[in-house]
Amino acid sequence: MLVTTPADPGPAALGPGAPGPAGLAPGDLARLLDSFRLLMLNHSRVLDHQGDLFGLGDTDIRFLFYVWATGDLVTPKRAADHLDLSSGAMTNLVDRLVEAGHLDRRRNPADRRSVIVSRTPRGVEVTTAIASAYAAAFADVVPASQHGTLADTLLDLGRAFDRHGVGAAPATPVAPAAAA
Repeated sequence: MLVTTPADPGPAALGPGAPGPAGLAPGDLARLLDSFRLLMLNHSRVLDHQGDLFGLGDTDIRFLFYVWATGDLVTPKRAADHLDLSSGAMTNLVDRLVEAGHLDRRRNPADRRSVIVSRTPRGVEVTTAIASAYAAAFADVVPASQHGTLADTLLDLGRAFDRHGVGAAPATPVAPAAAA
């Protein structure tokens, strides 16, 4: 079941008196964050469901989509960096997806010490099927005239996450948990 009801009353730390970015009414930031939380929850559920249909885990799907995004020519090292995986975890992931028929692995013509992976016809079929579920959801909600604007906003949001959330210190220091 997809969740569409915002939590009530929303994040207490961002209640009615909390300051927000310019242009947002005091309660809008809490609503925005709660809506994003719900989107992430529903996205996770879609990934789980699609993964169950195709016998794939979330990381498998993320990797297959990354291979697609690179034009079906990527080294495992580059993918491991992008997906934040160790080389051992990436080796296991590639081996599993090659064995399952989703990826092809061949020598890298530019560097004989490495390999290049690409999707097989089965990998293309799976990623296309999963992408179509998301495309249908976007088509249901976002008018075609707004696709470009939303795409730009999502890219900007991703860059902002990198600036503010990856390796950034928390805005409010969190006290260490007491030892039990």
